[in-house]
Amino acid sequence: MPQTEQRVHMNFDHFCHGSCRLLPMRTDWANCFGESLARIDPWLSLGYSSQALCRYLSAVGQERHAIAVLADDTPAACLTVRPNWLRGPLLELLAVLPEFQGYGLGREIIAWLVGQTKREGHGNLWTICSEFNLPAQAFYRSQGFQVVGCMPDLINSEEAEMLLRLRLKRS
Repeated sequence: MPQTEQRVHMNFDHFCHGSCRLLPMRTDWANCFGESLARIDPWLSLGYSSQALCRYLSAVGQERHAIAVLADDTPAACLTVRPNWLRGPLLELLAVLPEFQGYGLGREIIAWLVGQTKREGHGNLWTICSEFNLPAQAFYRSQGFQVVGCMPDLINSEEAEMLLRLRLKRS
């Protein structure tokens, strides 16, 4: 039985980036992303295996949405969102595969998520970023996120994670 947009309770209608589409994660896409992410930072430096990432991206439930972004039916990016966190959703993971970086796809995904968050009446969008991942921190800051906390030893004992918040004006 194919997964439908209804099942993940997110509206994908307002996303538009060239020929890209957002869809609920499928197992074959989760496997593709898991294998790719395990070879790049921050997941490589944090020691995540492709199997662990595949399991994480395949675990679809009401507490977290796993979403694939396809460019002409090719996996290009993925994200996971915990919809009800602290007066807004937590973007747990956002990854644009290297061959799709630099084209504004990440910015469009954030804009789509901001729109979703506002439509749901929430005032916050949260994410977590590894302290060593300076390119990701710069990206999130360029989207209006601010660092609100540092969490040492969250994922492993040698690294710290940064908690970032984007305050949203309600429409």
